[in-house]
Amino acid sequence: MPEPSPVRPHPRTLGWFGTSAIAMGGSNQSLFLITALVVAQGSAAVPLLVVGLLLAWAAAPGWTELSLMWPDRIGGIAATCSEAFRRYNPVFANLTGVCYWWGWVPTCGLTALLAAEAVHDWYLPGVPVPLMATAIVISFTVLNLCGIGRVTAVVRVIAVGSAGLAFLSALVPIVAGDVDVHRATSWHLTQPFHGVFGGISSAMAGLYLIGFAAPAFEAATCHVGEMKDPVRSLPRAMKASAGMAGLYFLVLPVVWLGLFGASGLGGADRTGLAHLLGPTFAPLLGAAAHSAAIWFMVLNMLHGTAQPLAGAARTLSQLADDGLLPVTFGRRNRFDAPVVATLLTAGLAIIFLLAGDPVWMIAAANFTYLIGIAMPSVAVWLLRRDSPDRERPWRAPRGTVALGLGAAVVWLIATILGFRQFGLPVVLFGLALAYSGSAFYAWRRHQDRVASGRERVPFSLHFKLTGAMLLVLALDGAGYLLAVTSSSGTPTRTAILEDIFVAVAILTISVGLILPGMVAHSVIEVADVATGLASGTLTELTEAMHALGRGELDAARATPAHRQVAVTTRDEVGTMAAAFNEVLIAVGRAAVALDHARDALRTSGEELARENAEELAVRQESERALLDALDQQRAAAERLRGVDEMRTEVVATVSHELRTPLTTIGGYLELLLDDEPDDDRRQMLEAMDRNAARLSDLVEDLLALARLDAEVRTAPTVAVDLTAVVLEAVDAVHHLVAQREQVLDLELDGTRRVMVHGDPRQLDRAIVNVLANAAKYTPAGGRVTVRLDIVGDRAQLAVTDTGVGIPRAEQDKLFDRFFRASTAQDTKGTGLGLAIVKTIVDRHAGELTVESTPGLGSTFTISLPLAAQLAALRR
Repeated sequence: MPEPSPVRPHPRTLGWFGTSAIAMGGSNQSLFLITALVVAQGSAAVPLLVVGLLLAWAAAPGWTELSLMWPDRIGGIAATCSEAFRRYNPVFANLTGVCYWWGWVPTCGLTALLAAEAVHDWYLPGVPVPLMATAIVISFTVLNLCGIGRVTAVVRVIAVGSAGLAFLSALVPIVAGDVDVHRATSWHLTQPFHGVFGGISSAMAGLYLIGFAAPAFEAATCHVGEMKDPVRSLPRAMKASAGMAGLYFLVLPVVWLGLFGASGLGGADRTGLAHLLGPTFAPLLGAAAHSAAIWFMVLNMLHGTAQPLAGAARTLSQLADDGLLPVTFGRRNRFDAPVVATLLTAGLAIIFLLAGDPVWMIAAANFTYLIGIAMPSVAVWLLRRDSPDRERPWRAPRGTVALGLGAAVVWLIATILGFRQFGLPVVLFGLALAYSGSAFYAWRRHQDRVASGRERVPFSLHFKLTGAMLLVLALDGAGYLLAVTSSSGTPTRTAILEDIFVAVAILTISVGLILPGMVAHSVIEVADVATGLASGTLTELTEAMHALGRGELDAARATPAHRQVAVTTRDEVGTMAAAFNEVLIAVGRAAVALDHARDALRTSGEELARENAEELAVRQESERALLDALDQQRAAAERLRGVDEMRTEVVATVSHELRTPLTTIGGYLELLLDDEPDDDRRQMLEAMDRNAARLSDLVEDLLALARLDAEVRTAPTVAVDLTAVVLEAVDAVHHLVAQREQVLDLELDGTRRVMVHGDPRQLDRAIVNVLANAAKYTPAGGRVTVRLDIVGDRAQLAVTDTGVGIPRAEQDKLFDRFFRASTAQDTKGTGLGLAIVKTIVDRHAGELTVESTPGLGSTFTISLPLAAQLAALRR
């Protein structure tokens, strides 16, 4: 995942009390769950609430540690996962954050509905409930757009009122002696069907739904980047919020069960808790008890409406800043409020409340919320394992990280065994919410590509794999729906089929989103590092070799690449990443060796200059000193020869250091291509293979020049039939000419042999280079003519093409090493081919000339002494 761009810092205005007041909007969510739980699970709903609370408490220390590792962020534990999962998979972080946000959206509308129902029943019966609920959401939306400071000022008042009434609702019945302890501690679990599995299914369904509310006090982490002193304030706010969650999930349910019994609490599912809770205040407030019960519900539900707009909306904003969601989601106004994210949250909440916020919708959103709170526990564990030495301003106590991971596992089990009780269509809807984040991520990737000017990839590897898994999931869903609806088996068998489908759905998220994202992330990272290497160290090495060829020692520099590919898997992709890292290390060694060689050359040059000065002084003294100076000059000449050999050795060493890792890369690429990858991955691998081959060609040319420089500089004495050499060279390049659909004309005098003295291997290479050059720079359908004649006492080979030609101003430099004509920039090449030809021809006492006109073609002529003439020259 790319590093996020710098963003405007958030103003730090919150203390621990203001943060706790906002977070109470999550702690009190048991109020809209308890009656539905009692109806479905019976009085056993109370201990299930306690179990859910304990699981949330177990994860809280790890959440606190995770949030404070990046104290400048907002959006809570889910948004912080984008930092924790950065080296593994950006889609992993996107999935966690978007699922967390979806989990809060229905809460915003549902709490507004419950508050509006209470006001409608007791104060404004003429105003429609949906209209009033919409007005509540809009009001809190406007308040949130005015900044977190104004939100905190209002929510503090609501928090004091709702918390005070909650304490009264718990303490007054206890003090009055109205609580039946036996009834409060007698629990019965309602089962959808008989048997042990029926009991397990019922308990897991209840625990699954409780997961929507019990951990919600984590909302305190949504404002870490806005706290004045987060290291001190966040732990206090988490403890205060967790304590209030204990009041709402433990104390109040036990007191109410002892006071009203399971039947009374279950009946409130139809009439509302506001109609039921009056007796909890009556011993203290008398006739005002009903009003207290109404405002108890109204204040707590208003709290629940404010929290998602203030907290979850900031999750979307932070993910947009991290490059995981469209840029628009990160827009902030002058009050630092995330405008688009807040309006989107409010708009969807209004749509859900107008639909009535049914239980099935809450259950589907809860599926995403459990992903959003379970993944942070996994992130804490991964950071402890992979980054144990990373700075942690606040550290979770020993053992609590494992407890948090265990809580995440329990929520997973509850999801598998409990989610299906709400119906398989609800499961599919929950999966659609979870997958929606990948669409947002694809949108952001497209925005980034357009902004950077990179080529658009219409069907990426990640897109194909995820799309295939979505199709599998759709077919699985259809099959399971048919199997369940047409099943004539027992309820236990039907429930097992449904549980299997939920498990498959969760596994599909891993296979369809997480694993493709990890593969695509690794391949993209290799491509990015390869691009950086090609444009950085390798380019510098090439320029350094140019500088060495010109004798410019100070310009012969190369900086080793410091960024390596993170190896996070142990499969073929991880092997490729590790092999690429070996290439980076080898290139770095070559860069370091170049520095050492440059320093050694400079030292030798300085020593040589100093010794020459001393020799001059000695020569001026006497004739004997002159003789000594001549001896020293001979020694200096030997050193110069050594310097020249050292330069050649440097080029050979650097080339050899590159050849070995390139061979390794070629082997791994061949293995990966043999595995028949998909089209997108094959294009990427073939591009890497072409670049590796291009670099190999450069290495081979450099080695050839190094060998030529190292050989004895005297003309060879072996008799060579130049006609046969020309025919072999033509045969060697015939496939290239045929591939480009060019015409090759061969004009030879078949009546006599053309004999020269030379090295047949070197002559073959020189002629092949000239012929290959002619074919390479001649367009398809062009013509290449090869003519061998005897002109006087010399053999003359002329190669004429109808190619791009060479400007006259550049023809004098054409045989320099690494020089490439301006007309040849669009064709791949190393700039060494003609330099090699020139070196070989010079070694054979020959001449190499060129005549060229841009746009019309070129003629390269190699003139060599005939065998008899060369012998005469020697005599």
